[in-house]
Amino acid sequence: MRRLFSPLLRTWNRFLPLRFLFVGAWNFAFGYCCFAGLYWWLAGMIPDLVILVTSSVLGITNSFITHRWVTYCSRGPVWREYFRFYMVYGAQIALNLFLFWLLVSSFGFSAYITQFIINVVLTLASYFGHKKFSFATEIQSKG
Repeated sequence: MRRLFSPLLRTWNRFLPLRFLFVGAWNFAFGYCCFAGLYWWLAGMIPDLVILVTSSVLGITNSFITHRWVTYCSRGPVWREYFRFYMVYGAQIALNLFLFWLLVSSFGFSAYITQFIINVVLTLASYFGHKKFSFATEIQSKG
């Protein structure tokens, strides 16, 4: 049994994009479900953008925890990395809010489909921001 899993484990430990892909898939599903659930529950009672911001905070916090522990195996200062993580997402949140408002409020697109597409694009873009900035110190120290 060990012979079967040993090469897989070695690949997992050495190949950062593979870990990012698996963790990113979980984070994408978690974040989208937060949005969809809150939107289904609260749409019409509170503004759409409040729902979007709330689901973003939940999703980003989940993403930070999973990327820190699984993807980057970071042991750096938690609060510094959390702040840097949010800096990477800051521009993405602003872009997400603008595109969501534009496509849903102005053009009448489906909120669910719009958020799904925006999340796919932003998830792919976040890989480079986290690798080069959020957890950069930890990656550089590993060689």
